[in-house]
Amino acid sequence: MAAGTPFNGKDITFKTGSPAAAEVSVAGWTMNVVASEADYATNDTAAWTKTLAGVRTWSGTITILLHDGEAQPFIAGEEVSGCQFHVDATNYISGTIRITAVNNIGTSVDSADPIAVEYAFKGQGAPSSSGTAIDIV
Repeated sequence: MAAGTPFNGKDITFKTGSPAAAEVSVAGWTMNVVASEADYATNDTAAWTKTLAGVRTWSGTITILLHDGEAQPFIAGEEVSGCQFHVDATNYISGTIRITAVNNIGTSVDSADPIAVEYAFKGQGAPSSSGTAIDIV
């Protein structure tokens, strides 16, 4: 059974820089950590397949809210170091990312909502984690 209070979206932040201090106005972020795998079968497996873990990657999206007078924070192809994906003040995932796409720029004339831009990214090297809630490496 889980202990403590569940995390919620109101505490998430995304920071960049070294030290990570520049907080970007973020509507949300997602992250995927994947290990490739290779199937194999031997006489010992009686023709049933097993898998071997291979190369690990991490990727995801960051949805940034645009503000008057601010330029878009990232461009496609840019490498961004010192990134921290926070779920609260002490629990976060950090690492260097490369922006792979800038997606879904738009809004509705009927909406008073902020304009959001979604950035897809791919991690560069291994991420690290801080705190006890997120241990992905």
